[in-house]
Amino acid sequence: MGAGKSAVALALAARLGRRHVDLDARIVATSGRSIERIFADGGEPAFRALEARLAEEVLGEESAVVALGGGAVTQTPLRRRLLAEGTLVTLEARTDVLLARVGGGEGRPLLQPDPRRAMESLRARRAAVYAECHGRVDTSDLALGEVVERVASLASEVRVPVPLGEDSYVVEVGEGYRHRLEERVAGYGGVILVADPNTERYRDEPAFEACRVTLDEGEAHKTIDAVARIWDAALAYGVDRRAMVVAVGGGVVGDLTGFAAASLLRGVAFGQVPTTVLSMVDSSVGGKTGFNRSAGKNLVGAFHQPKFVLCDPVVLDTLAPAERIAGLAEVAKAAWLEGEEAVARLERDAEALVRGDRAATITAIESAVRTKARVVALDERESGVRMLLNLGHTVGHGLEAAAGYGALRHGEAVSLGMVAAMRVAMARGRASASAAERMEALLHALGLPVDLDARLGAEVWPYVDADKKRQGDAVRFIVPGEPGQTRVETLPVDEVRRAVER
Repeated sequence: MGAGKSAVALALAARLGRRHVDLDARIVATSGRSIERIFADGGEPAFRALEARLAEEVLGEESAVVALGGGAVTQTPLRRRLLAEGTLVTLEARTDVLLARVGGGEGRPLLQPDPRRAMESLRARRAAVYAECHGRVDTSDLALGEVVERVASLASEVRVPVPLGEDSYVVEVGEGYRHRLEERVAGYGGVILVADPNTERYRDEPAFEACRVTLDEGEAHKTIDAVARIWDAALAYGVDRRAMVVAVGGGVVGDLTGFAAASLLRGVAFGQVPTTVLSMVDSSVGGKTGFNRSAGKNLVGAFHQPKFVLCDPVVLDTLAPAERIAGLAEVAKAAWLEGEEAVARLERDAEALVRGDRAATITAIESAVRTKARVVALDERESGVRMLLNLGHTVGHGLEAAAGYGALRHGEAVSLGMVAAMRVAMARGRASASAAERMEALLHALGLPVDLDARLGAEVWPYVDADKKRQGDAVRFIVPGEPGQTRVETLPVDEVRRAVER
């Protein structure tokens, strides 16, 4: 209340040439009662029910700029639909500014009888849901026109929120976005920038003072020794709990940096500037961090969500074509999890993606990140539905480990793992031959390997047996069907092996 929603929405609608809706005004007009009267008659639950029903109606109408009531987003189903179907912006301001704008709180039942205490209580209770948005604008010291321009700018960008309450963050996708790093780390008490030899050029771009750490390149160096290098450099730099550790690089750098941040001083802030397709669409999103052990991949790690993810497709121009194409395996995986529309779009764009078309790449990154963000929001710690994101990874990780983390790129291994997963699905009657053919055709069109038999050997299966998702002699295996019909099943490793080896 008092942040400026009504005035900003009206002015923004005029600026964009869109219809304007004030939800509170629609509630009053529809019910024939004031908001204060609705609260008096049925309490807040009755008001929220009416608010949700009318908000759903608005979402079903033509494009509009909507001023939501301050409590509308406290209703999780409505908030998640707003995040999925539009751009949701949180306007905020200092408490003294808010109180000055609402006067004594007359006609605002939730501010009675003590407006200051009620305002501060509301802010505290709603902090987690207000954090789940595409962007935030502090209106305390801005003129109306300035607020409108900032909201319009947010609405024009590719921004994918990962809604996790107060741990929420936004994945920003756009040309030149790596240059936003200095703004994102402002206010932190010491910055540690971590890169590998291939990404030093981007790490060195920021003008601000920072501790700079260079890690060895490649999956073979994804070890505790690399994590220790980050710890030691940060501690020598004199960081405290207000520090920010930033990964500038691919998935290896991101995973190692994230684990170092999660464990340094028992947890400091973490940011991601991914520089490969693979890290943009997968490893930078969701908070999984860790390193490899001799028994297998990513067997030691922690969940530690970043504060921001800046995806700049310009940096992909420097990747070797095979490296860029390998990352498309995670795009294909996400599309298969999402459903028919996503798969059909990827089939349509495959040729453009292989040649590195910028627009197609941005679309693919956004689509894959949206899928992952939706799944992570439902299951942050991988206790249920998030396991679906491991499609192709169980056998894929085995292939990757057996090859010594060098002969096979992660994305290539995932592509082969998806072929293996489809064989398991067919053996269990979960997928048709046409679905298997379609998946292989899509992977092939994206330039990814599908020649599983030529790469499969007995040395792969001990690593599959050591998979993190193992339960006794069985493994939680991701079984695909038609697009959008993937499931998790607990299967004996021997059954998986028989189906894959045919």
